[in-house]
Amino acid sequence: MEQYPVPQFIEEEARMTSFLTMRQFIYLTVAGAVIFVLYSILPFPIFVVAAIIVGGGALSLGFFKINGVPLLTMVFNSIGFLSGAKAYTWKKKESLYPFKTIQKATLKKVEEVKLGVSQKSGLKKLKTKIELNTK
Repeated sequence: MEQYPVPQFIEEEARMTSFLTMRQFIYLTVAGAVIFVLYSILPFPIFVVAAIIVGGGALSLGFFKINGVPLLTMVFNSIGFLSGAKAYTWKKKESLYPFKTIQKATLKKVEEVKLGVSQKSGLKKLKTKIELNTK
């Protein structure tokens, strides 16, 4: 039986148009609405600068990814890291099942016994038996 590779880590958003996902479309639509409001409120030179900032922000949020992670997620993660505590203090958690304590046996002192080493070793005899295949 033939084996086919199973695709993994498929994370594709549904496309609303041929090239825009729903998230990208919302970013661009909201940016367009903000730019329209800025056009009616601000003088033209200030409007141009504000429109470039808002439009660039919307384009970068909609289309840029860093290591496959959307830019908005990366910004939120960065803010969470910068505002959170950096030092982790370890706290022992209570276990669900209490353990019984086991008392260790006390060690008794044993008198030292000196072993006498014989002058003659049986290694030579063993070596010759192995070489000659005798029992």
